[in-house]
Amino acid sequence: MASIISNLISGEKSRRKTILELVSGEGALNAYPGPVAVLDRAGALLAANEEALSLADVLQLGAVEAMEPGFREAVLAGVPANAPFAYDHQDLVTGQTEHRTYDFQILPVAADDLIVIIGRNTAFESAFRGALAESRQRYKDLVEVCGDFCWETDSDGQFVFVSPSGALGYSAEQLVGCSAESFLDSIGAGASPFSARSQISGVDVWFRTAGSGLACLEVSARPVHDSSGAYRGARGICRDVTADRDREQELARIQVRENLIAHIIQTIRDEIEPSAMLDAAACITAQAVDAEGCAIVRIDEDGNFVEAASFGRNTPDSLTVASLLTQTGSDGHSLQVNRDGLVLLMATTSCRQQNNGAIVLWRDEQEGAWGAEECAVMDDVAVHMGVALQQISYQLELETLSRTDPLTGLLNRRAFTGELEGRVSRATETGSQGALIYIDLDNFKPVNDILGHQKGDEALVAVSTMLTQATRPGDLVARLGGDEFALWLDRTGEPAAAVRAQEMLKASCCLEPYSGDPERPLGISIGIAVFMPTADETMDGLTSRADDAMYEVKNNGKASYAIAPPVVEHKEQALSK
Repeated sequence: MASIISNLISGEKSRRKTILELVSGEGALNAYPGPVAVLDRAGALLAANEEALSLADVLQLGAVEAMEPGFREAVLAGVPANAPFAYDHQDLVTGQTEHRTYDFQILPVAADDLIVIIGRNTAFESAFRGALAESRQRYKDLVEVCGDFCWETDSDGQFVFVSPSGALGYSAEQLVGCSAESFLDSIGAGASPFSARSQISGVDVWFRTAGSGLACLEVSARPVHDSSGAYRGARGICRDVTADRDREQELARIQVRENLIAHIIQTIRDEIEPSAMLDAAACITAQAVDAEGCAIVRIDEDGNFVEAASFGRNTPDSLTVASLLTQTGSDGHSLQVNRDGLVLLMATTSCRQQNNGAIVLWRDEQEGAWGAEECAVMDDVAVHMGVALQQISYQLELETLSRTDPLTGLLNRRAFTGELEGRVSRATETGSQGALIYIDLDNFKPVNDILGHQKGDEALVAVSTMLTQATRPGDLVARLGGDEFALWLDRTGEPAAAVRAQEMLKASCCLEPYSGDPERPLGISIGIAVFMPTADETMDGLTSRADDAMYEVKNNGKASYAIAPPVVEHKEQALSK
């Protein structure tokens, strides 16, 4: 269109009439899809096609004046120019406002003092360019949201494109031209996603970073084919999920530890006997970390480490554990020590900021050192085991209080009776003898009446010390109540029981200083009943024989001993009476 007008106005003489006819009426330019108008130098509209008529007011009132500074002067000087133009058009029928944009070519016809304006509606082009720019920005934003970088590889698996920002410390230039697989440390099942032959989504790979570290990338990709369908490579996006995977693994490890601790605690709760509780805990802990064995030691009332439970072979000595913990200064965190071909993993246990024991795991040195996760398990177990040891200590203390006489520390009547039943049953099974000895103090009443009950308590304690020293570690010693005591001697027949009674009578001279009256010295009377495993005798029968023998001595002058007749003789005498 501009060339037609240019040809018309380039002639030597004016073509004013021709120009006006071309634009208006049935003229050829009337069919032009854009606005075409002719104005005089004053800006008055002389002719216009149908499209331009809708712009008549705009063109007539200020088309030239609305141009950029200097543009109007150029047009009036006879210099052709291009100019963008935009305005808000209001439809007189619907009342709706439409924003229109045009690109005008303004051609001055100097000979005829005319200005020809040819316009092109650029609204569609502007909208299209805006939509395209918006679409590209949206795509870019989506890619950035979905992944940290995007890439493309060729058919050989080499990077041919990487996001301009690069990835994992590499610049894009450092990656382009390199084989993607050369950066991979490991991938899951299947081929590398950077050479994808089918669409994949969310595949994890470990990618070596520029800092010689490893990053876990979640890769989504699809193959690229040319127009003939031949494989040309792959393209996709990667998202660095290293922190996510580390967090997931840590949560999984924590869950495993929590399950283990919960299992240990539940096992402890299910057991009634304290020793069974600790044995179960030692077994579970060793199995949880694939240890050769596990030992739990506690600190007794004297501050010594003593074994409380163990599982497995090659259990370290408690003294060794105590020595190692003292040397290394364990503060509750697990520590490793190599000892005698074993790798020991140890941690002290505590409750209320007081050390109360330790837990030890071990395995062969050839299996290597303990890992960080195993140490973490040990630390967690030690925390809960400290509480368990304290609870067990309380339980043992309560059991001790319920089983012992508070004054002398000996077994009380209830505990002695229970233990005696077990000893008699064991003697019956093994076919061995045993001696039940009842002891009653002679002249104890004057001690309380004359010297006072405190002196009487001191005398009872002296008796308990004497009896404990006169027995073996496995024997039972009890205070039945008041001034009555009882002993059970394993594997002891009548001759040995008599010798033991004589020794106790001799040792009882230590009680004379506690006598309340020199004429009535404090002493002991002893009654003995020897248990025969082949005899048919009840517990009541055994205790009755010992009690009868003791009272026989009391009635015959005291300060002596008597051995009850065997159960058979006892029955025959009963019949004769």
